[in-house]
Amino acid sequence: MPRIPKASFDERRNHVIDAAMTCFSQKGFQKTTMLDVATEAGVSPGALYTYFNSKEDIIEEAAMERRQSRAVRMETASLLGGAVATIDQMFEDFYKEIDRDDPASESRIRPQIWADALSNDRMKNILKDTWSDVALGLTEVVRQGQASGDIDPTLDSKSVALMLVCLGDGLVLHRLVEPETLDLTLIGNVLRSFLTGQFNTGKTPVSPRSKEIK
Repeated sequence: MPRIPKASFDERRNHVIDAAMTCFSQKGFQKTTMLDVATEAGVSPGALYTYFNSKEDIIEEAAMERRQSRAVRMETASLLGGAVATIDQMFEDFYKEIDRDDPASESRIRPQIWADALSNDRMKNILKDTWSDVALGLTEVVRQGQASGDIDPTLDSKSVALMLVCLGDGLVLHRLVEPETLDLTLIGNVLRSFLTGQFNTGKTPVSPRSKEIK
């Protein structure tokens, strides 16, 4: 049997991933079968298993591709100069992503992964790796901002990064459940006010909370 050229193999593999994302969006991750994915991709079940052995394999590969894409976007955003500008641009790109009218977009699949991760250890590990990767990149940006004086150096950089990750996840879920109440332009303005220190007018000082929170 002649070997498939790597470029062609990768193209078909990516096509299968796109087909799987469409199935997950339409039927849900748990209800989608590998046969559904094969049908959507227009390949035989046997051919499908040439590329992936399971739905989890597909999600894991898709997560790796998103990780590479995210790294490129983060590097591009960092060229703007300054940690605050970098974070602001990263969220601007994020708003565009979750605002896409695409049934197979990553933002529509993400909550299904969260749900499945509660009972599927492999999905939980994929999700934890994704969160860790995003938080690691943001932590480095925050630390650079602290070193340059743009961000309060007394803040824990990892906690700042985790808060931003949680903010993004919350926006994804709200956008899917109640999109009519979420104006991403206004949300962007609010986040920008936090980033630039304009949220608190200074009339009411806010004391840092103790670590001993019960």
